[in-house]
Amino acid sequence: MTRDANPVPAASAPVVDRARTVDLVLAFVVTFAPPVALVLGLGLWYTGALVPGPTEFVIVFCMHALTILGVELGYHRLLSHRSYRAHRWIKIALVSLGSMAFQGPVIWWVSIHRKHHRFPDKVGDPHSMYVHGRSGEWTAQGAVHAHMGWLWSRGSIGKGGFTELAGDLYKDKDLFWIHMHYLYLMLATFIVPALIGGLVYQTWQGALSCLLWGGFVRIFLSNHLTFWCINSVLHGVGRRAYDTDDHSTNLAILSLFTWGQGWHNNHHAYPAAAVMSHRRWELDPGAWVLFLLSRVRLVDRIIVVPTDLASRSFKPVKTSVEGQPVRPMPLPSAKESP
Repeated sequence: MTRDANPVPAASAPVVDRARTVDLVLAFVVTFAPPVALVLGLGLWYTGALVPGPTEFVIVFCMHALTILGVELGYHRLLSHRSYRAHRWIKIALVSLGSMAFQGPVIWWVSIHRKHHRFPDKVGDPHSMYVHGRSGEWTAQGAVHAHMGWLWSRGSIGKGGFTELAGDLYKDKDLFWIHMHYLYLMLATFIVPALIGGLVYQTWQGALSCLLWGGFVRIFLSNHLTFWCINSVLHGVGRRAYDTDDHSTNLAILSLFTWGQGWHNNHHAYPAAAVMSHRRWELDPGAWVLFLLSRVRLVDRIIVVPTDLASRSFKPVKTSVEGQPVRPMPLPSAKESP
């Protein structure tokens, strides 16, 4: 009889089971609640029972912009790849906004993303469509797995690795506090639109309408139709500027809704960089925000793209999983509390 090489201690088994239950509950909510809310909202709009006005659409736009900004500049460029340095309160603000995007707590998200870059489209990648089903081939089953099915997979999210992949984040007291209070920030993503609606309309119907559109429908638009497409669409649809050792692609239209992450092949070519656009005509709104913040000394040490990458004969640059600085742009120093 063989023994498990990594047995789970009996005392910790209930903790593991509870954590798995929480994972499944959150996966169920984020997968099904937003599309159901979209159908409900459209139905109420069609029947005239609850018609959204300009306030709801402004809230949808602003909540999407702010929360995805938090994911892209906070979770992704700042913490996953360490591609720039931020003042303490900018870091706290971005990570708090990212926690309201309903994409998971910060240390979990960073560990998943760093694992993705360690094994891009290979065995070990948590959300690659090419290692699910027939290895190395595009399949509908694989595309569903890459888009959102991986959230249900114990093999993708149930193996831990937080200490190995994101151990540096545990040392940051601010990040650890935000990580541990994720559920409160997740609730805030619904409370804020409802409060704004109640204040603007002065009716419970207005609060409910803004909750529905600014909360659930916005999460559907932000995750299902934009940011989650990075894992699925941008590993199969689009153009490849670089011959990277994965299937990443660029798709200009997505860059407008993801603060620049539509240039995903560029990112995989040089993951350490804080700038996703490698050519003059490529738009990266996230980089614009960083350079504006640098002008007021709130961020610095922005890692830029080496000029020799503007060639299609590019061979993948090997960077560490944390994305250590390679070529920082000299900018005014910004103090950051330890």
